[in-house]
Amino acid sequence: MKITKILNNNVVLSKINGEERIVMGTGLAFGKKNGQKLDRDKIEKVFRLTTQEQERMLTLFNEINPDVFTVTERIIHAANQLYRTHLSESIYIALTDHINYAIERVQEGYTIKNPLLYEIRMLYPKEYEVAEQGLTQINAYFNVALPQDEIGFIAMHIVNASMDEQISNIYEITKITKSILDIVRYHFNLHVQEDKLHYSRFVTHLKFFSQRLINHQSLHEVTDTALLKSLQIKNPQADACIDKIADFLYQQYHHQLSTDERVYLILHIARLLK
Repeated sequence: MKITKILNNNVVLSKINGEERIVMGTGLAFGKKNGQKLDRDKIEKVFRLTTQEQERMLTLFNEINPDVFTVTERIIHAANQLYRTHLSESIYIALTDHINYAIERVQEGYTIKNPLLYEIRMLYPKEYEVAEQGLTQINAYFNVALPQDEIGFIAMHIVNASMDEQISNIYEITKITKSILDIVRYHFNLHVQEDKLHYSRFVTHLKFFSQRLINHQSLHEVTDTALLKSLQIKNPQADACIDKIADFLYQQYHHQLSTDERVYLILHIARLLK
């Protein structure tokens, strides 16, 4: 791999199989010139972006402080440890751009409130923790004081990249998930222990259920209605709660719960009640 263009000490352009790629690594281009070979042991990341994404990333490199990329990469590296597969590479563009703009805003005296900060912390605790540590790094590195609200925004970018959704969809998924959890809490006057496995499984189910809902996807009807009726008889209170959930989803999103969705909800709620 040879250098076609040096962007900074840590980032270069290089052609791989005839295609130009962005290559990143600490000190990757230090003391190097265009046309020289890269040291393979210094390569940390080779970006496989679309042409449009690569153009956007190159524009960012030309427009912003390269140290923003350094801090952003550290946050993304920590976030990648949360998942079995790495985050969508588009996060390098979206999160870098967001952090750079957040720094500019606070330096100019502007702050933006995050109305879903509590919900984000509750529903995405691991992503929230990574974002919280990231905020500390940003504030120390650039000698700024970004508000706590930014933890929520950074966490949303991480969740967005893990689910490969648009950021606006992630906010909607969070709202739907929180609304269903509230219905369950109020129906049973239930204090949920958020560190318990049953709660974590229920929240995970609701996230993907909400994702299917906003993308107008449904589970295939594979469950025997006899199983649903049996569960309804065995868990009448859970079934009554699901009626409230079904009414909320129909009123707000014109979504009708399928037999399969009802079965999964009954099973999860029954576990929570135990």
